Amino acid sequence: MDDILGSWVGSLLMLGSAVGPFIAGIMIDAVGRKWTLLVDTVVLLIAWTVLGTAKSVWALFLGRFLSGISLGVIFMGVPLYIAEISEDKVRGALGAVIEFFLSAGFLLEYCAGPFLSYNNLILASIILPILFILTFMWMPESPHYLLASGRRNDAITSLRWLRGNIPMDAIEKEIAQIQLMLEVSSEKKVSLRDLITNRGNLKALYVTVGLLSLQQLSGINVIQFYVQPIFLKTGSSLEPKYSAMIVGGVQLISASFTAPLTRKLGYKIPLFISAAGTCIAQALLALYFYLEEQNNDFIAYLGWVPIFSLVLYIFVFCLGLGPLPWAVMGEMFPPNMKALASAVITSFTFLLSFFVTKFFTNICIQLGTHFAFGIFGTACGIACIFVWYAVPNTKGMSLQEIQDKLNKRKKDEPPPEPTKYVTKL
Repeated sequence: MDDILGSWVGSLLMLGSAVGPFIAGIMIDAVGRKWTLLVDTVVLLIAWTVLGTAKSVWALFLGRFLSGISLGVIFMGVPLYIAEISEDKVRGALGAVIEFFLSAGFLLEYCAGPFLSYNNLILASIILPILFILTFMWMPESPHYLLASGRRNDAITSLRWLRGNIPMDAIEKEIAQIQLMLEVSSEKKVSLRDLITNRGNLKALYVTVGLLSLQQLSGINVIQFYVQPIFLKTGSSLEPKYSAMIVGGVQLISASFTAPLTRKLGYKIPLFISAAGTCIAQALLALYFYLEEQNNDFIAYLGWVPIFSLVLYIFVFCLGLGPLPWAVMGEMFPPNMKALASAVITSFTFLLSFFVTKFFTNICIQLGTHFAFGIFGTACGIACIFVWYAVPNTKGMSLQEIQDKLNKRKKDEPPPEPTKYVTKL
């Protein structure tokens, strides 16, 4: 394949991911969060099978597209499930754990890829989805979903399992809180119009779309998909495969700090630090490639810049911009709006990621590699400003308290009574 066909193989994952959230939006309310993720993992295994038996580039395209659909469901379903099963004090930390396992997956591919055959790499890659099915099938369903389905006894059983068999009065208190939140929103049929006409929903939409858009425009998927070609462009003496392993290892180490950092500081400060660090890293890469393309003699002294910049970028990205926008999305919307809002936002995010990943090669060819990394650096700089002024601090808040903050309700002010009406999509 040439570079253009290769860019399609890299980017079709994201195009499929733009479709997956709408499938998830239907499934998470129809069959529950747990079974949505289990069925989705079967789709992922089918995608790996298609890739393993591919005899043409079109089969590769199909396999990558199916993988993307599965990915879109995962990035919508997992944050939602975690937000609904977690205690308030650890919800942020648990949401950040996603990045640790995502990093472990990248490190597995970076380390195994150069040394395994194509088919053996696929066999190694299907181990974790199979382990997920065998272990997650024993996990309880979300108490929020069970209560919304009228299965109160099952919700109590689920919550007792999740909380470690705490006293029954504590369980009943939490069940009552969840029930109240569901009652406020369950009788109101929602549509896309409600995303922009309700004050709290509009604020949540603004924050989550802003964070996830800037996350994708920071260039993360370009770096993760094209880390070896990027090193080839630099002419570094370090073999690209080892450079990729270093980047993957740093990503995993950084991700291990994300959960405790988030539990201590909340979302806002790690997000700001992450945005500032990625801005510096991308600016250095843009400068390096600009000097290289200008055949500047000074480039001979900057051989350390690519590996330093990528390591810095990956390290600070995993502290905030990587996991936290998804965690924020999982807690920002009321129960009746979660499925629709998450589907729209996740789909938009991956559609944006598709364009960034697909046209990175074209921009490098037409305008220069430095121009692409300059765009990424600018987006990271904008992210600093956005996080500082737009992202609310929700550390330690319950899901209901977050809704009160978004809707600017006072602490002693009761939530509005639910109203019955139907709005057609």
